[in-house]
Amino acid sequence: MTRTEGRWSIASRFFAAQLVAVILLSGCLTLALWIVSRQSADDTAARLSLGVSTTLARDPFVIAAVQTSDPTAELEPYALSIVKSAGVDFVTIMDTSGIRYTHPDSAQIGGRFLGTIATALQGESLTETYTGTLGPSVRAVVPVMQGGRVIAIVSAGVTVERVLASLAPRIPLVIGVAVLLVALGTVGALIGRRALSRVTGSMRPAELSRMVGYYESVLHSVREGLILTDDRGRVVLYNDEAADLLGLPPTRSDRPPSTVSELGLPPSIASLIESRVRIVEESHLAGDRVLLVNQEPASPTGSRTRTQLGSLTTLRDLTEVQRLSGELESVRTLSDALRSQTHEYANQLHTVVSLLELGRTREAIELIAHQTQTSQSLADDLVGASSEPALAALLLGKVAQASERGVQMLLVVDDALGASALPISELVSVVGNLVDNAIDAASGDSLHRGSSPATVSVNLASDPVTGVVQCTVTDSGPGIDSDHLGHIFDRGFSTKPAPAAGRGFGLAVVRDILARRGGVVEVAASGPEGTRFVARWPRADRGPM
Repeated sequence: MTRTEGRWSIASRFFAAQLVAVILLSGCLTLALWIVSRQSADDTAARLSLGVSTTLARDPFVIAAVQTSDPTAELEPYALSIVKSAGVDFVTIMDTSGIRYTHPDSAQIGGRFLGTIATALQGESLTETYTGTLGPSVRAVVPVMQGGRVIAIVSAGVTVERVLASLAPRIPLVIGVAVLLVALGTVGALIGRRALSRVTGSMRPAELSRMVGYYESVLHSVREGLILTDDRGRVVLYNDEAADLLGLPPTRSDRPPSTVSELGLPPSIASLIESRVRIVEESHLAGDRVLLVNQEPASPTGSRTRTQLGSLTTLRDLTEVQRLSGELESVRTLSDALRSQTHEYANQLHTVVSLLELGRTREAIELIAHQTQTSQSLADDLVGASSEPALAALLLGKVAQASERGVQMLLVVDDALGASALPISELVSVVGNLVDNAIDAASGDSLHRGSSPATVSVNLASDPVTGVVQCTVTDSGPGIDSDHLGHIFDRGFSTKPAPAAGRGFGLAVVRDILARRGGVVEVAASGPEGTRFVARWPRADRGPM
């Protein structure tokens, strides 16, 4: 590549290539037109020569004159008059051996005819281009017949120089056509260059190739799924992350556009892509993944119309984010529970201090002993029954938190609970979310229950035969409306009044965690007397349920 070529943009190269092609094409067409015109002139000259020769060969005067003792005296003046009137350059009449009777140049009379006479001697006519005494000429050679035999030969012709001269009027037309073709081709090349320049600007091929390479690398390396569709809603391109998130076959640059039905996309995402509407931060399920979807219609750059080229859809995996959010919520719940317990202990401590200041030592000692015995007994029961200290701490905190809200919490933990297949963070998340919902339901209904106490019971049991751990959480709340039962585990759905941002994810997180570990969660009962949730998952020493 020369230095000049290296500076040319794609649009400039396109224009130069088109211009060269137009010039070459115009030259070829001009040459073809010239050849056709020349052939046409030769055909015209041949027809004229054949017509004059045939007419003379059948002329009775010529037939009679060639049989006289001096044919030249009779035929020469006649032949010269035919040359002037018929538009040919020569008329030669000869005997069967080719000796001339007539010729425009009288010095050539009596000489041998330069041309082909063998065909005429056989009684047939002939047209040819032959170089004679007047130079190259287009001529016809016709036999003079009488009684079925050849008695003489007539030849008339037009010189090539005169044929070429007849083409002179056509030269301006040929040149005009060539100029018109070049002009039209140049205009077309300029229009094409302008259109291409809008797309590529002043970029050179190497720059465009490098840019495409960079963009393709970025497309396949970003940790966000990308799906591109055309104006007919067909998927034309998706990157590696989108293939992984949606379970699609590996992407290939030569893959033809595919419909969403051919790719087998999840129904909600398929309908979204086919709609090509603008979407911002929508959550969709794809198998066991939660995807955050954004979609933007693609329009031509600078276009003032509403024409769409297609759409760009981006996908982000929220499954891990939701799992971490659930763990964070569990930690927050545990922190609140411990803070509540700390607050309860502070109240007890203040009471003890006040009793001591009043000199009521015996009452203070009795209060300390009672609280210590109650708390220690509960702690011993939980820690002894559960192999997970974090779970025991969570439940102890929940007891204190429920007590602050006027809810009596009853705990039953199986002594043989065993190791759960759930990691501790997930176990805390499952139990914590179920208990939180139960306390909310029970405390919210406590004002309307009269003398009936608000209660929440938690039963953790393990069946060594089936290898299943079961957590049953029952509250004394008002129950779940029948219209809400079908949506209680939907992400973002909440039965609480005026739900704040971030609510409606607890039960969805519980469902997702248990689904990944081979467990289930369900509403076992719900009515005016309360609601019972049951969660089941396998023990650590057993496989999936």
